[in-house]
Amino acid sequence: MNEIIPAILPKDVKDLETKAGQLPPEIPFVHLDVLEEDIWAPINKDFEAHLMVENPSQIIDKWTERGAKRIIVHSLGGSTAKFRGQIEIGLGVELDVPLEEIFPLVSEVDFIHLMSIAEMGGQGRPLNEAIFDRIKKLKEKFPHLPISVDGGISLDNFKQLQEAGADRLIVGSHFREIWNSLMKE
Repeated sequence: MNEIIPAILPKDVKDLETKAGQLPPEIPFVHLDVLEEDIWAPINKDFEAHLMVENPSQIIDKWTERGAKRIIVHSLGGSTAKFRGQIEIGLGVELDVPLEEIFPLVSEVDFIHLMSIAEMGGQGRPLNEAIFDRIKKLKEKFPHLPISVDGGISLDNFKQLQEAGADRLIVGSHFREIWNSLMKE
């Protein structure tokens, strides 16, 4: 699979439109970080919504109606189950959550979204090296389960993450560097 997906963390509607409009036209898919404030404008790309909110079940309907192809939540509930099959549901897993805790939940989701930074909700933070072992452990236990990695991904580490078993890399502040390097290959 090995997708490299640009992440947009918009400050407001204008910022979302600007950042989406600056992406190369060849980019088919975008990751939208969704915080408590509802920031939305239609974009000309397929997208996934990472619901980093207190109660994702209260807004999952809205993001599905807006056309999200994938939804990422950090807790599963009844509302996520009703959308599975219509869209892909991913379980976001913070660095401090032991992987064994999510093993029983794998059958309820389409992919696992591993956070590779300690603090969510911002860009430009450094990758935590523990992510490499976490990816390998998940791939060994669930070899066919897609794994997204989000946070701290740069030109220096993206290939290592892919080699460790990451299927999708969600890249914020270093997306342009990685994209340019891939276009030169």
